[in-house]
Amino acid sequence: MSRRWNASRAWMWPMLLAATVTWCSGRAAVAIESGWFQLDKVAHFAIYGALATAVIRNRWLRERPLAGVIWAVLLTSGYGLGDEFRQSFTAMRTFDLKDWIADTLGAVVAATLYAYWKPYQLLLEMPLRRRRPGVESLPLANLTPAP
Repeated sequence: MSRRWNASRAWMWPMLLAATVTWCSGRAAVAIESGWFQLDKVAHFAIYGALATAVIRNRWLRERPLAGVIWAVLLTSGYGLGDEFRQSFTAMRTFDLKDWIADTLGAVVAATLYAYWKPYQLLLEMPLRRRRPGVESLPLANLTPAP
């Protein structure tokens, strides 16, 4: 695979997650919570933390921890602000500054943890399945049956 394909593919996950957030936030609200603890703020914190982590996992940002954190937070927080604004045009939804603050805090915490706390980074980069030793080093021609 070419480097261009790998670079494009690296943005696939953040874009898919952002598209999912946009789709979900474009739906009318079902229940409105009140009180000092609102569970939706935890959801905002977690989802936007995941989005910032998906952004900072791109190679250029991962190799530059401080710049990676700054760019991941700026992109994620900016997207959160835009999404909150867009929600104001959806029936039964409003712009909520506290949601945007939760979005931004989630992005700051997740991107900082990923950039500066190696156990967290290693956990997220751990392969889901182990590859068999030596299989990836075999050329494709050796896998075809001989005539």
